[in-house]
Amino acid sequence: MMFFKVFSKDKLNKSEQLVFLDYLQQSLNNGFSFNQSLKILPHVWNEKVNIIKKLSSNIAQGNDIGQSLVAIGFSRMIAQQISFAIKHGNLIESLSQLTKIMRLKNEQIKKIKSEMAYPAVLIVMMVSLLIAMQTFLHSELSSDSSSSDFIFAIIVSLLGIFFIGCSYVVILAKKQDYTSFKKLIHVPILGRLVKLYIHYLIVSEFAILMCNGYTLQQICNFFAHETNQSIAKTITCKMNDALIKGNDIEEIIKQEEFLPDSLVLLFGVGADTKELSKKCVLLSQTLFYELNFKLGKAVVSIQPFCFILIGFCILAMYLKILMPMYASIQNI
Repeated sequence: MMFFKVFSKDKLNKSEQLVFLDYLQQSLNNGFSFNQSLKILPHVWNEKVNIIKKLSSNIAQGNDIGQSLVAIGFSRMIAQQISFAIKHGNLIESLSQLTKIMRLKNEQIKKIKSEMAYPAVLIVMMVSLLIAMQTFLHSELSSDSSSSDFIFAIIVSLLGIFFIGCSYVVILAKKQDYTSFKKLIHVPILGRLVKLYIHYLIVSEFAILMCNGYTLQQICNFFAHETNQSIAKTITCKMNDALIKGNDIEEIIKQEEFLPDSLVLLFGVGADTKELSKKCVLLSQTLFYELNFKLGKAVVSIQPFCFILIGFCILAMYLKILMPMYASIQNI
């Protein structure tokens, strides 16, 4: 436990990352540059002086800004968006969008934890009681309890599969690459949210670059030269290969699951880059509000699902007690 505490001192947690981005946004709004903001921050945030100095030192040495942000705890996606925005002079707008979605994400995580706290305690207690009954009451309830043992094994196996599945999903989500997200979108309920989240990120990155005068071909070339193996790089490389082969843009968008079909309407009308950038910004905002709405609905459904698991545990307890008793009565 002490190891994790020491290790985490060198990184910002989710709440601290939001504080950091909020500060940057306010500082930039008041006329300070990115580098000036980093120099001032240690004087107003004493608790994280070492981390901020580490970040400033890495950037001063010429290290990539995105990689430096990843080193202090930011996800690759967020770090990449900030890096793009700095390169193209759109940092304030990008920070505004990022802080919105991070605040939303943190709020939803808090809601999920509060929704799951009580059911999780009950599930652990039920499973512990089932194991105790299987271990200590096996010989006393019945000499032949194969039926109840079989049911007990099924219930425990189902719960084990559920927890292993949850762990697998968490591992995939932390990888943040194209292959992992491709697997995540097939997970029931969660998959639709992941796909919508990727749609939002890709469109918002397109919007940032188009606001700086980039065409679609230039965006593909831009991502191709990035060192990070991000999902945006993978998607744009596939788009670039398809464009080189002469494939139609509408066909490319429809074939790629991580590109929203709404982009077909944007790129299919022959508008100039400036008009496309405005439409991409509008689409990214629409996707953000849709993501917010669907996240809220998903959080509400978590607790009922947990109580269904509790119901299975209670059923298993009753069967574990009653079936051996019924078998004993038949033998009288």
